[in-house]
Amino acid sequence: MKTDDLIAALAADATPRPGPGTRLNQCLSLSLLVSLVAVIALWRLRPDLADALASPVVLKTLLPAVLAVAALWLARGLSRPDAQARAQMALIAVLIGGVVIAFTVNLVNAGFDGLVAALNNQYLLVCFVSVPALAAVPLAASMWAMKSGAPANARLAGGAAGLLSGAAGAAVFSLHCPVDSLLFLLPAYGAAILVVVGVGAFLGPRVLRW
Repeated sequence: MKTDDLIAALAADATPRPGPGTRLNQCLSLSLLVSLVAVIALWRLRPDLADALASPVVLKTLLPAVLAVAALWLARGLSRPDAQARAQMALIAVLIGGVVIAFTVNLVNAGFDGLVAALNNQYLLVCFVSVPALAAVPLAASMWAMKSGAPANARLAGGAAGLLSGAAGAAVFSLHCPVDSLLFLLPAYGAAILVVVGVGAFLGPRVLRW
């Protein structure tokens, strides 16, 4: 090898590579764009989307979106072997706790019959299928990005990637779903997100180990 070639090779090796956090941001942006295009082209946006986003119904989109942002913070932390994630987990616990309290208040007011009525519609199965489907590309992208950071707890990191992807998928799906009741939102969206969390936790030790 010539001296110039050796110097060029060493310089290339010394070039800083983007960390897992940067990769997560980049990959998530692209993968969410794919999911958004998919929901527009295949699921179709709800006809009254503009009115819904200008009303309290927008919380149906904002809540999973905020949860996804918190999960992104968690995933960024867990992608490093020396990371501490107590603050991120506390924030996610507060968010989930707030939604559960709101759901409980609505359940007390509506009763069990109200819950059954809220869940007795065709969008329940659609939600269970659609949220994991829309989360598939973000989950794959998140796993690829986090793998470069050598997470210490691969199962927990995979679960965080699943929470991030599932919540993001739920936020995107909400642009299609016309059911706005909180009695539907938590059981249906929550169960669908948990499916993606479970998939992420299952894949974590297999994909993120180092």
